[in-house]
Amino acid sequence: MKVFLDGGLTEDSLIKDLLEPGFLFGWGVFETLRVYNKKPAFLSEHIKRLRQGCERIFLEFPGIDFKKEISRLLEENNLTNAYCRITVFKKRKSTGVMIYTADFKYYTDEDYKKGFKAVVSPIAKNSRHPLCGIKPISYLDSRYAWKIAQDKGVEEAIFLNEKGFLAEGSRTNLFFIKGKTLFTPSLECGILNGITRVKAIETIKSQGYRLEEGEFQLEGLLNSDEACLTSSLMEVMPLVEVEGKSIGSGKPGGISSDILSGYRDLVARD
Repeated sequence: MKVFLDGGLTEDSLIKDLLEPGFLFGWGVFETLRVYNKKPAFLSEHIKRLRQGCERIFLEFPGIDFKKEISRLLEENNLTNAYCRITVFKKRKSTGVMIYTADFKYYTDEDYKKGFKAVVSPIAKNSRHPLCGIKPISYLDSRYAWKIAQDKGVEEAIFLNEKGFLAEGSRTNLFFIKGKTLFTPSLECGILNGITRVKAIETIKSQGYRLEEGEFQLEGLLNSDEACLTSSLMEVMPLVEVEGKSIGSGKPGGISSDILSGYRDLVARD
């Protein structure tokens, strides 16, 4: 059968994965991670969450040696420090898997010296949604919020949940700091329990800082001494402005730097 694609006709057999439920309906989950010196960081944790995501959306987990296949891709593509995305999606009669790797060129030393700015997303995060806490490939809310941030000339969008409490960024988890105490939205706020979030919490506790997880108002973030964003690709990025208001001095703070250093130590030991 012929189908129309990108200005011309092609055989449906050549684009069969595009016609599967995973791509037609966003039925799938994914993981993104960084590769440092040919080693995927915290791969076992990512695969564990991938498996849990598959269970949540009634998707059979694929019998693939992810470490072996990622290593093969890195070798084939001649990559050392890389971006890696694993996508697992629903097919009519099986489970599809795609692993993509590329040279990592996202964040520079200058980014960490300047920090990122953010706006508040016009979309609320629904903490009651039954699929909270997984990484679905139906990711439009996050991409929509991020596009609005980009159009406003900033790097991130912060979600509030339906109760008006802080949740997470479009691609990140959120921490803010007052004195020697760090605050981060709890899982009950409807957030993803990011792998880097978990490692950042481990670092925070090991460095002797106090941590509070809970429900927090936007004002708490706006009136904090400093703040930071975490993700597997971003690591720990200082957040210096939200909605045009400077966080603390408007420059990256020392505690955020401590957490970044501690996180990179964990990566090196993984």
